[in-house]
Amino acid sequence: MFAIFQTIAASLGYVNLSATIKSRVYTILASLGDFYLLYVAYRFYRNGFPFRGTLFILAFLAIAYFCYLNIVYYFTDQKAKYDISPKIEETLHIESKDPLSEEEQAVANAGLGFVQTNGVFDKEQEFLPATLDISQTERANIQEVAQALIDVGFVTANYAGLTDKQIAKQSQNRGEEIYKLVRPMALPYFELVHEEDKFVIYGGLNQMRSAQLATVKTIGLLAADAALEKYDVYLATTLLTDGPSKKATRQGVDEFARPYGIDVKFAYHKKGTPAPKINPQDEKREHEDKLSQEALVGVGNEASQDEVKKIADDQTDDEIDKNNNQEEQIKNQSHLRRRDRHKR
Repeated sequence: MFAIFQTIAASLGYVNLSATIKSRVYTILASLGDFYLLYVAYRFYRNGFPFRGTLFILAFLAIAYFCYLNIVYYFTDQKAKYDISPKIEETLHIESKDPLSEEEQAVANAGLGFVQTNGVFDKEQEFLPATLDISQTERANIQEVAQALIDVGFVTANYAGLTDKQIAKQSQNRGEEIYKLVRPMALPYFELVHEEDKFVIYGGLNQMRSAQLATVKTIGLLAADAALEKYDVYLATTLLTDGPSKKATRQGVDEFARPYGIDVKFAYHKKGTPAPKINPQDEKREHEDKLSQEALVGVGNEASQDEVKKIADDQTDDEIDKNNNQEEQIKNQSHLRRRDRHKR
């Protein structure tokens, strides 16, 4: 019996399920397995081993208590009574992880930050947003690409495994819709192509399985062609965004079948300035060396001024010593003359 449950539990590791669903399945399996202990206890009592049967009954009651806690926690929004798990964690110094809180946090953080896959950029690198023209055909291509990424498992769109009750709570707290796509995801393949007088973005699963997704209208505050005349621009990322969403209403939760979209960002380099180094650390070292040299030049200037002052002071001291020597020589000569006159 336990071998069967263990096999089922191990098999769940190969299935892409949310933590909440897995926890519910584990709770059901544990509850069913717990009743098997009653059967074992009954067999011990019948065969004349009451002590062992009592131990199995005590084990049944202990496991049943924790199954009760899990049922209340994972299947309802209520708080279990007589919950001693916090005291157990405090006594054993255990820091528990709350899968529901982690999923809610994932939804709360959805859309924050920026995922890049087309290269590695400096932390100081500034990016330019862009506005896109998306035709009906391109919008249909975006939906097809999004579905393909979901089918192959590259993108997970399941509201982070939250139930409608949890989605309603999150939606009320945040005052906005909860998207099926937990956070924007960068496409595994995308590129910018110059076609005639347009700048077109292609994207998809790979170069072989890609489609035209949008036409770049503006980059930053400039039109696309004007921006390319002033800057060397590079497509840094293309994100899959939006999609179906749910929102809390008076009747519960309503789902909105919104289409998926894309968002792009460009890295740029001003024309006429030195080209960036292949290794960004080289630029950093050159900049630091330049600052060090400027600092040394400043120190050198200060040192030169100090040397000039020292030389001037030394010259002044030499002149004073020279004058003193001359005065002493004059005094000696006067003394010799007086001595000669005295001898005569």
